[in-house]
Amino acid sequence: MRSHFRSAAACAAVAVALAAAPAGAPAPTANVSHVTVKMTEYRFALSVKKVPTGQVVFTVVNSGQLPHIFEIQRLHRLTPLMQPGRRYVMRVTFTKPGKYYYLCPVGAHVQYGMFGTLPVVAAAA
Repeated sequence: MRSHFRSAAACAAVAVALAAAPAGAPAPTANVSHVTVKMTEYRFALSVKKVPTGQVVFTVVNSGQLPHIFEIQRLHRLTPLMQPGRRYVMRVTFTKPGKYYYLCPVGAHVQYGMFGTLPVVAAAA
């Protein structure tokens, strides 16, 4: 009996919230960018060349034969040590435009060329 009452109360609350919203008002949307990062031996392949400021969801995939880490130095954000075949999702918020250096800090991977720069541009208003 209580669950029916809760369901009815929840439906009523949603109806009141919808009725209170101004007609024609756009629903709030968050601009979220998505980037796939493919790691192989001593290189990264990003699915985009640049991203806008705001939230970015990185899907990092280790397609190589060795463990790797994806680190964005300026933000002090990094994945855990990823074994071959593993995938990790990392959410990052870029508040300022600029060039963000990323690398693999495992062993001498950076010396072998496992680094790059991701340009972050001001989001369109």
